[in-house]
Amino acid sequence: MGLYSMRYIKALLANLLVLIVFGLGVSAQAHDLDTRAFIDIATRTTVLEIKTAKLALLKSDNADIKAYAQSMLSEQQAVLSSLQNLAQVTRVAVANNASFDEKQLNAGGVAPWLEGEKFNQAYSKRRLQERKKLIQLIRKGMESSDANVRSYARSALPVSLRQLYLAQQLPADKS
Repeated sequence: MGLYSMRYIKALLANLLVLIVFGLGVSAQAHDLDTRAFIDIATRTTVLEIKTAKLALLKSDNADIKAYAQSMLSEQQAVLSSLQNLAQVTRVAVANNASFDEKQLNAGGVAPWLEGEKFNQAYSKRRLQERKKLIQLIRKGMESSDANVRSYARSALPVSLRQLYLAQQLPADKS
């Protein structure tokens, strides 16, 4: 069926519906996220995603996880570049987030000492959680008073929704 399977389209529509319903509740209480905070949180999230994708490529023994990690690695490197451009346009200095240590990776939900199926399950579960949190951040960005942040968030939403869909397809702990 062309570029996207019917399963993908149905999942995307279901995710959009959840976001719309959830968003109505959140927007009533959402505070304007300032530009600096948005860029900082998004950059930290992106760098962490890059680090965990690299870790998954090294540690996972699952072809689906490796494929997801490779996709995330290339996409998140592009996202990081866009965030750096946004920071430059908005004249926000972004801290160097390149030096995530093991403690921060653990906070990202991927314990480097895990092996095999335990690693795969931890990675899958946390990626899904992180994708959902990122979409919440993007929705807040869409309500920002900064037009550059709103524009960035609008363009980032489709990519993030697709990544959420892919994270939902990862093997997860069935227990």
